[in-house]
Amino acid sequence: MEDLPEEIQPLVLSLLSLKEAARTSLVSRSWRKLWTRYPNLCFDGSKDGSTDTDSVKIERAKFIETVDSIIQQHSGMGLEKFSVRCSLPMDSSDVLNRWICFATASKAKTIDVNLSPKGNYVVLTKQVHYFPLEALGAQDRPFIQCLFLTNVSIKLHLDMPGFTKLRSLHLHNIEIIGDLSSLLLNCSILENLELIACSGVADLNIPQQLDKLRHLLISNMRIQMVEFHVPFLSHFEYKGGTAIPIVLHGCSRLQKAALSFHQTWLEEDNNKVLGHVFHGIPTVSAVEMLHVHANMRSNHLVWSPQVHTLTTRPACMFLNLRHLTYEILVSTKNPNSHSGILQLSQYLAFAPQLEALELHMLYYLSVGRCWRGEGVSYCMHRHDHLKTVYMSGFRCYRAQVELLYGILGAGSVLEHVTIEPMVRVPCSPESMNFGIPRDEICEWANRTSQRFGKAIIVAERPQQQC
Repeated sequence: MEDLPEEIQPLVLSLLSLKEAARTSLVSRSWRKLWTRYPNLCFDGSKDGSTDTDSVKIERAKFIETVDSIIQQHSGMGLEKFSVRCSLPMDSSDVLNRWICFATASKAKTIDVNLSPKGNYVVLTKQVHYFPLEALGAQDRPFIQCLFLTNVSIKLHLDMPGFTKLRSLHLHNIEIIGDLSSLLLNCSILENLELIACSGVADLNIPQQLDKLRHLLISNMRIQMVEFHVPFLSHFEYKGGTAIPIVLHGCSRLQKAALSFHQTWLEEDNNKVLGHVFHGIPTVSAVEMLHVHANMRSNHLVWSPQVHTLTTRPACMFLNLRHLTYEILVSTKNPNSHSGILQLSQYLAFAPQLEALELHMLYYLSVGRCWRGEGVSYCMHRHDHLKTVYMSGFRCYRAQVELLYGILGAGSVLEHVTIEPMVRVPCSPESMNFGIPRDEICEWANRTSQRFGKAIIVAERPQQQC
C-alpha cells in the first residue's frame, strides 16, 4: 500500500467501509494515519432504534460524539464527500456549525446535510437550523460541486461567491430567505437542479440563462409561476397544481418530461388536466418521451356525445414525441357515465410521430361494471407511426372502449395492442384488483379483434406466489 502513489491510496481506501478503513491503522505504524485520508465521510444517524425519549437522546449523543471524534482525527485531505443524516434539536446549532466548518475547510466536493432523514416530505417546522452558504465561499477558491440540503434554512443575497464549480443543487424542505436567482446567478455550470417542498418562494422566475442545466425538478412548491431560460435542458419534472404558467425558454433539446398535476377542489379544473400539457405548457413541445399523471373527478352522471369536439386546440404540435405515458385517476359514481378520458382521442392528433402509447387507469367508483353497448368509434386523426398500445386498469368501461375503438381504427401500422385488467398505477390500493370480470374482458377483446382485424392481447394475471 505504501508503495502506491499518494493519489491512488485514497481510491483504494474508498473501496472499504469507513470502519474497515479505520482498522487498517492496526496493520503497521506506517499505516496508522492512512485512514485519515478516507475520501467519503458518510454518517447516518437515522437508523430505527428505541422510541423512548431518554434512549433517543443517548443515541443522538453517541452519534454526535462519533462524528466529532472522526472529523477531529481526519486530516481533511482528499475529502470528496461529507454527508450527515440525523435529527438535531435546535440547541445543537453549534454541532452543525462544527461539522460544516470541517467540510468547508476540507473543501469537500460533495456536501449532503439531511436533518429530516426519516420523513422527506414532512412539513417544514417553524424553527429549523440555519445552513451558512457563505461558508462555502470563504475558502481561497471555489470547491463545492454537489450540494444537497434537507430541512434547513438558507439566506441568499447578491454576492454569493463559491458556487462557480457547482454542478448539482438539491434543496428539499428548505426555508429560502431571499431571491433564489441571486444564488443561481453564480452557478454558471449547474447541470442538475431539484427544488422540493421549499418555502419562501412565490415565483420561480429566473432571468439569467442556465446554459449547462440538463435536469430540472420542481415538486410541491407553493408558487405562482415557473420561468427558466434553459436551452440545453434534456429532462424536466414537475409536480404541483395545474393553473400556474410554466415557461421554459429555448427548450429545444428536451428528451424526457414528467408532469404530475394535483387534484383541485374545482371539478371543471380536474377535467381539463389531460390536455393541460398540450395547450397549457407549449414550451415542452420538443419532448421525445412524456409522462403525465392526472386526476379527474365528476360528481354528475354526464356523457357528452360531442366530447371529441370540446377540447381546446393546442398552441403547437408535439412533432418529436415518440413515447407517451398517462397515469389517470378518475373519481366518479359510475365509470360508464364519465367521458373524460375521451379527450385523449383528439389530443393524440397533436403528436403525429407517436410510436408508443401507455395508458394506466384507476377508477375510484361507487358502481362499476363492463359496458355492454356497441360503442362509437370516434373519427380520429390517422396515426401512421403508432406501433404499440398498452392499457392497464382496463375494465371495458364505456370511455375505455370507445377510446380504444378510435385508436384501432386510426392506427394503420399497429403491431401490439395489450390490455391489462389489473391496475398498475403506483401506490394504488390492492382492493382495486379484486373481483375483476376477466372472462367478460377476454370476450370483448375477441369480438373487437375480429371487428378491426387486429390482435388484442389480454395480459395474464400475475402468478400467485406460494
